[in-house]
Amino acid sequence: METNTPIGNNILPSLQAHIKDLSLDGIITDLPKLLKEPCRMLVDNTEKEVFLIGSLGVLSGLLPNIQAFYDGKWIGANLYVYVLAGYAEGKGALDYSRILAQEIHQQKRDLATIEKARYFKEMLEYKKLLALYNSGKRSVLPDKPDPALETMLFLPANNSKSGLYQLLEDNKGKGIIFESEGDTLADALKQDYGNFSDTMRKAFHHENLQLYRKTDKEYIEIIDPAISVILSSTFSQLKTLIPGIENGLFSRFLFFELKPNFDFRNVFEQKKTIYKEKLNELAGEASLIYRFLNELSKPIYFRLTEELQTKFIEIFREKKNSIIDQVGYSMAGTANRLGIIAFRIMMVLSTIRHFENADWNVNSIECEQIDFDNALRIVNKLEKHAVNVMEYLSGEPEKKQLVINLRKAGASIPGIEKALKVNRGTISKWCKSINPDIESNPGNPT
Repeated sequence: METNTPIGNNILPSLQAHIKDLSLDGIITDLPKLLKEPCRMLVDNTEKEVFLIGSLGVLSGLLPNIQAFYDGKWIGANLYVYVLAGYAEGKGALDYSRILAQEIHQQKRDLATIEKARYFKEMLEYKKLLALYNSGKRSVLPDKPDPALETMLFLPANNSKSGLYQLLEDNKGKGIIFESEGDTLADALKQDYGNFSDTMRKAFHHENLQLYRKTDKEYIEIIDPAISVILSSTFSQLKTLIPGIENGLFSRFLFFELKPNFDFRNVFEQKKTIYKEKLNELAGEASLIYRFLNELSKPIYFRLTEELQTKFIEIFREKKNSIIDQVGYSMAGTANRLGIIAFRIMMVLSTIRHFENADWNVNSIECEQIDFDNALRIVNKLEKHAVNVMEYLSGEPEKKQLVINLRKAGASIPGIEKALKVNRGTISKWCKSINPDIESNPGNPT
């Protein structure tokens, strides 16, 4: 299959060559019920894959008081996931995963409505008492009522940086940024006040967030933020949020490239009429887990057995070396963060499975082998997606063609490496993929 589609449009770069490798087929069977049942219900394979990736992100935001010790820090399960595709290529299936948390979000919004009514009533009384105080008919200055909190689970991406901080403060530093239309986030980020890329980089590691608003002379500090992020967009919209791989946000996301669908799907498929009903039923189960965890006075600790810890370290040590050898040092940060992403997927899968088995009276949760294996399978599949995204953000397709042209002209690999800052192993791989005979002529040093 030809893979020379121009990158200028919204077709995914280099995707056709990896279509079989990028599939998540076969993973669904071993998932916990909360993920497995919807995946089996969904008709299209694309829907299954997008739902699974999106739901990992959503569920990672529904596990308060689940903590684990990783690389010297206590971390939560929060994941950042990004679904990439062209326009009208099936990203809409991502909204199915949102339904799993919609009940919790609505409960929080209902609470916010009650809070606003309380605040309005207390403000009326406060103003009456203040008027009496100002006229000398009351000797004690009344206390101003506490403002109503804007409680919610889904934090709007169409927001200013200060607005996001205020919502995080109202929600105890927790929430889910879910945006299935990249234009919304892209438009917000075009504004100077909307650039909260740095906020997401810090929040990924639960680093404290601080903001000072000069106008109101107000200082906001979010301690141990726990934010999950689920985004989707085209590649061109991605560059608004992540202009290059150097800014650090790239390596914090679990990327999923949507396969191009060249068929017109059956828009009258009757099986899809039950989607919302079934997902709402499962949302009730997710809500039970969330409410139980949210009310705990002490966290539940997640851990790997010593055997799995040893395997984990061996696997990711080898994976990092392999990524650096194949792609270059530019992916070293991604290799490191693939570890924490895989670990957090294990947290999500094992925690959900644990509570599905009705074992609620626990102080700790031990990762099950099936969830350890499945998390690694997911990461192994999506590792290829991250490489494709890295190539796009770094302009690699154009650089690749330049390298090939230089080798054809007789330039040496060391010379190209020095001039273009491209790993020599990558140079050799690119040239061999086009014509193995090119490497038989080393050329003259440049």
